[in-house]
Amino acid sequence: MRSADHARAPTCAGLARTGFLCQRKPPRHEGPPCDDDVMSRPEVRSKPCAYCGLPFTDRKRWSGRDQWDQVLYCSRGCRAHAAKQRRHA
Repeated sequence: MRSADHARAPTCAGLARTGFLCQRKPPRHEGPPCDDDVMSRPEVRSKPCAYCGLPFTDRKRWSGRDQWDQVLYCSRGCRAHAAKQRRHA
C-alpha cells in the first residue's frame, strides 16, 4: 500500500527521487572534454570486395583472429553471388 505522502510526491520524468523530493541526476562523466588529437579513432584497414568492388573495413572478429588476409567479400550476399558465378562458369 502507498502512504498518503508518497502518493502526493510529484513524479518527474528523468529525475532521481531521493526521499520525497525529486532532484536532477548528476552527470555520468565529469572528466575533461575530449581532445580530437588524443581521443581520435585509430586508422581502420579497408580493401575492395572481390565481387562488387566496394571498399569494406576490417572488423574486430577478423582482426582478433588474424583472418583479415583471408576475408575476400564484404557480405554474405557477395560471397554467395561469387560462389554462384563460379558454379555456373
